[in-house]
Amino acid sequence: MNFSQQLFSDQIVNWLMLLRFGRTGLPPRGGEPRLDRRHVLGGLLALGGVAAGVAITNAYYPLAGLSNDLVTPTGERRRHRLPDGSQLLLNARTRVDLSFTAKERILHLREGAVSLTAVPDAARPFLIRTSEGVIRPRGSHVMVRQQMRRTLVVAPHSEVEITTLAGVRATLAAGTGTRFDNVLIGDPRPDLLADTAWETGWIDVHDRPLLEVIDALRPYREGPLRISAAAGGLLANGRYTLDDSDATLRALQTDMPIQIRRITPWYTSVDLAQAHARSPAGRRYRPRAPQDPAA
Repeated sequence: MNFSQQLFSDQIVNWLMLLRFGRTGLPPRGGEPRLDRRHVLGGLLALGGVAAGVAITNAYYPLAGLSNDLVTPTGERRRHRLPDGSQLLLNARTRVDLSFTAKERILHLREGAVSLTAVPDAARPFLIRTSEGVIRPRGSHVMVRQQMRRTLVVAPHSEVEITTLAGVRATLAAGTGTRFDNVLIGDPRPDLLADTAWETGWIDVHDRPLLEVIDALRPYREGPLRISAAAGGLLANGRYTLDDSDATLRALQTDMPIQIRRITPWYTSVDLAQAHARSPAGRRYRPRAPQDPAA
C-alpha cells in the first residue's frame, strides 16, 4: 500500500471508529448513539477533500516515492552521479533505492525506467533488481524499465546477464533488448534498441502498437491518459517528443485515424475516429518525417 492509499485508509478507519461509538454527532440519548447527519456529511466531505488533495499531489509527484532514495516527478528526467562515480539517468516518475556495500552495488528499481553507465569494478558487481529478477551488466551501459508484471532490458553496447526470480538465466547480446517475467526470458530483439530514445526526450517507434506510445507518454502527463483497446492496437511509426506531450498527441491525431478528447484539464482519452471505428486493428500508418528541433 502506498502513502496516499495508507492515508486514505487511515482516515476511513478513524471515521468508522467515530461512527461506531457515536462521536460524530450529538451526545447519545437513552443509551442509543445518535448521529447528527450534518456532522456525518461534513466529515465525509472533509475526507473527500483529503483524498482529492492527495490525488492532485500524486499527479505531480509520486507520493509512493517519499521513502525512496531517488525519485523523479511527473515530466522530468534527472541525472545523478552515484557514490561510486557511476552515472544514472532516471526517466519521469521513476523510483529507485540504492544499496552499496563492500561486496556489491545494488540498485532496486521500484517504478519507471533508468539508464545506467556503471563504473567497472570487478570486486563489486553492479546489480539492478526489479520485481521479476536481477540484471547484471557486463559492460557499462544498460537501460531497464519496470513494466506491469515484466521487465524490459536493453543492452546497447555490451552483454547483460539476466536471472529471473525462478532462477532462469540468460545472456542478452549487445545491440538487442528483451522482456522477462518471474520465470521466462524473451528472445533478443534488435528493434527494442529504439526504447532507449527516452534518454534524449523522444519516442521512436516503427510498427509498434499505439498503446506503447501512450504508455511512454503517461509519466509526462499530470492526469490519466486512457486509450481504447481498438486504438491501442493500431501500429504507429514516427518520432515524437516526450517533453511536449500535447504536441505529440496532436501529431498522433494527424498521423493516425484516432480521436483525442480532453474531458477535463487532467483527463484525456484516445479512441478510434468515428470514420475508422470499423477498421481492423494492426493497420500501419506512416507519418511525415518529424523535424528535430535539436538538428
